[in-house]
Amino acid sequence: MLNLLHSQLTEAEISAILAETAGRPALPPLGDAAWDAGRTHPSVASWLPGLISRATAEAGQPLPPLPDELYADFFKTGVRLPFENEYFERRRRLGRAAIALLYAVDGEDRALFLRSFLDKLGGILDEESWTLPAHVWTDPSGKDPMQIDLFAAETANTVAEMLVVFGAVIPGPVAQRIKSRLRARIFENYANRQPPFHWTELPMNWNAVCHQGVIGSALAIEGDHALVARLLAQAALSLPIFLGGFGDDGSTSEGPAYWSYGFGWFSELNAQLEHRTQGRLSLFEGDSHIGRIARFAPLMTFSHGHFVNFSDGGHDGRLGASLLAYLGERLSEPAVSALGASIYRHQIKEGLNLDVQRCDFFHLSRLILRAPDAAAVVSAQEPVQPDAFFADYGAVVARGTDERGHFWEFSAKGGHNDEHHNHNDCGSFLLNIDGAPALVEIGAPEYVHDFFAAETRYHFLAARSLGHSVPFVNGCEQRAGREFSATVIDARVGEDRVSFVVDLTGCYPLAAHCRKLHRTFVLEKTAGRLVVSDSYELDAPGTVESILMVRNPVVRKWGEAHITTPAVVLRVIPLHETYLGAVETCPYRGHRGTNEEVVRLRFSASTPRAVSGVIAYEVTVG
Repeated sequence: MLNLLHSQLTEAEISAILAETAGRPALPPLGDAAWDAGRTHPSVASWLPGLISRATAEAGQPLPPLPDELYADFFKTGVRLPFENEYFERRRRLGRAAIALLYAVDGEDRALFLRSFLDKLGGILDEESWTLPAHVWTDPSGKDPMQIDLFAAETANTVAEMLVVFGAVIPGPVAQRIKSRLRARIFENYANRQPPFHWTELPMNWNAVCHQGVIGSALAIEGDHALVARLLAQAALSLPIFLGGFGDDGSTSEGPAYWSYGFGWFSELNAQLEHRTQGRLSLFEGDSHIGRIARFAPLMTFSHGHFVNFSDGGHDGRLGASLLAYLGERLSEPAVSALGASIYRHQIKEGLNLDVQRCDFFHLSRLILRAPDAAAVVSAQEPVQPDAFFADYGAVVARGTDERGHFWEFSAKGGHNDEHHNHNDCGSFLLNIDGAPALVEIGAPEYVHDFFAAETRYHFLAARSLGHSVPFVNGCEQRAGREFSATVIDARVGEDRVSFVVDLTGCYPLAAHCRKLHRTFVLEKTAGRLVVSDSYELDAPGTVESILMVRNPVVRKWGEAHITTPAVVLRVIPLHETYLGAVETCPYRGHRGTNEEVVRLRFSASTPRAVSGVIAYEVTVG
C-alpha cells in the first residue's frame, strides 16, 4: 500500500493503478446483503422506523422551495439561516427517501419510495447552484454554478454515491445528467481552475471537505482514469497543507467539532481511496501523525454529549459514531473504537435526531454500514478519557472524581489570537460537573456575514474577550492577531493535582500598560476544588478584572457567586482580597438563530488602582 501524499506517483502511475482496480462499487448496491444487518441492529432499529414514517409522510410532498429570492437574501441581509434551513432540509429529505427505499418491504412501498426518491433527486439536480449564497457573497444573485464550496462538494459526493447504490432503478437520462454535471462542474472544474480554488491552500477543514467531495465522487463514478488520476495528483499537493494545520501532537485549534468535519471527511476520503484501489493507495498508510490526530478529539470531548468548545466550537454534541468505528478499526485504536461503540449505544437509548444539519444519506449510510457488533454495542460504556496536555495547541484537559463522588471535567488554553475560527480567548477555560456545563464558552454564535468580516468579528460577544473567562486589563480586551499570544509556563496533568500556568502578558495591546500577567489554574481532583488566580504588574496604577462566564442562574450570597447547574450548585469564592463586582446578563444569537444569554461575573482586587496584585477565586460544589 502506497501513501499517495508521500509517494510522488506520476499521473500515469496513478491512472494505471485505477485501471487495474476498476469495477469495485463505492457502496453496496440496492438489495445487497450488507444493508440487511441494519434492519436488526439495535442502534439502527432505534431510529429506522421513525425515519421510514417521516419518509412516508414526505413521499407526496415537494421539497422545500429555493426560489431566486431566497438565494439573493444573504447578499441583502447577511443572514444565512433562511436559505440554509431549506437547503439542508432538502438533502435530509432526499436521504430519508433513499434509506426508506433501501428498506422497503413490499412492492407497494418500493414503488412509493422510488417515486419519492427520484422526485427529490431530480429536485437537487434542478438546483442551478449547489453552493451556499454565503460562499458567493459578492454576487447579488447568491448563485455560482461553477463555485465549489463545502456543500457543493458534499452534494456532488451524495449524488455520485446514490448513482452507485441505486443505479439499477435510476433512469438512464437521470444517470447521465448526474455524470455530466459532475464531470463539467466538479471534476474538470477542479482540474482546470486557474488560479486553483482558495481552499486548496488552507490548513483547515475546507481543504479536506472540498477534496473529499470532489475526489470521492470521482472515485465513485468517473470512468476516465486519466482524469481521476489528475485529480488525485493535484489533491496530493494540497492535502499535506491540511494535515500541516495539526500540531505534531495531533492537536488543532479548530477543536473537536470541526475535527469531526475536517479530519472526518479526510478520513472518509481515505476510506474511499483505499476501497476503490483495493488497498493500493492510501492517505493514512505509514503516517504516525494520523494516529495522533485521530486521538485528539476523543481526548477533547467531555462526557454526556459535550465538547471542549473553544473558538467557534459547538458546546453540545457527540463525535460521529461511524467515524470513530472506522478510525478505531483502521488505525487499531481500541480507545477510539470504545468511544464509538458507546455513541452507538447512546443511539439505542435516545434514537437519532433526524433534523440535525447533516442527518443525510452520507451520514446515515455510514452509520448503518459501520455499526459494530451488536452485543459489543449493547454492553458498551462511555470510556473516561485520560488527562492530556497538547503543547502545540497550548491546551490541557483533565478529569477526576472528588471524595463526594462528583465528576470534574476541566480544560484551559493558552494559544494565540489568530487561530482557526479565532476568538480572542487566550487563558479561557471550561468546567463541567457531573456531566453538566458550569463554567462555559459560548462557542459558535449564529453565522452571519459580519461575523466573518475582520472589521466586525470582534464586536460579537462570542468572539471578543469580554465574552470569555479571561482578564480585562485597564479597560482593554485582548487583540486579534498572531502576535497576541500566550506562553505556557507549566503544565502538569495526569495526577490528583493538575496545574496549568500561562503567561498572558503578550495578549493585550500596549494601551493596557500590562507589564506582567500570569494566570494559574490548580485543579485538586479528590478535594473537588478549582483555584484560578491572576497575578499582574502594571506600568502605573490601574484596574484589572477577572471575567467568568456561566450559562446557569447565578445568585450573590455572602460575597460569593452561587451557580445552579443541572447537576449541582457551585460556589465561586473570592480569595486573597478579591471581591465579586458586577454580575451582568449578556444576550447573543445562538448558532441556530435563537436568542440566548450568558452571565458575566467580574472579579476585582479589593485595592483599587494598584500597580500589582492578585485576583483569585476558588470553585467548589456547594
